[in-house]
Amino acid sequence: MDKQNEEYQIKINKLEKYIKELELKLKEKDIIINEEIIKNDNLNKRIKELENISNNNDKKNDIKELENEIKLFKSYCKFSGEDKLISIKFISVDQEINFNIVAKNTDIFSKLETMLYEKYPKYVDSVNFFLVNGNRINNHRSLKDNKIKNNDVITLQIQDFD
Repeated sequence: MDKQNEEYQIKINKLEKYIKELELKLKEKDIIINEEIIKNDNLNKRIKELENISNNNDKKNDIKELENEIKLFKSYCKFSGEDKLISIKFISVDQEINFNIVAKNTDIFSKLETMLYEKYPKYVDSVNFFLVNGNRINNHRSLKDNKIKNNDVITLQIQDFD
């Protein structure tokens, strides 16, 4: 029996040694897995960075396309270097006019006045003057010269001779 116990003890020792070896291998594998998880996370972060860069490049391309369209538009509409599009709103004291228009800042005001009268013909035969920011507008000068800016409101007033 003693011999059998000795054999069992040897087997137990061998198995314990084998278990320790397996535990060491398992720890090594865990370390490798953790390293791979970190590498994977880093790669995912890099992918996101590259996607952002790609999106920015797409946006840059969109911007370049829009810039080219603007150049074509300006060339088609015969814009000079100082020309800018501005939006203007016409109103009247009697509140019958509510008219928005887009024009070049270098357009002569009388051109816009003509467009206004085409839309509101009832005002053609009256003697009118226009105000912007409390200042009277000179019909023969450009919008820029009259200090009319984007989104300004121009008020039409009918001249009374009473």
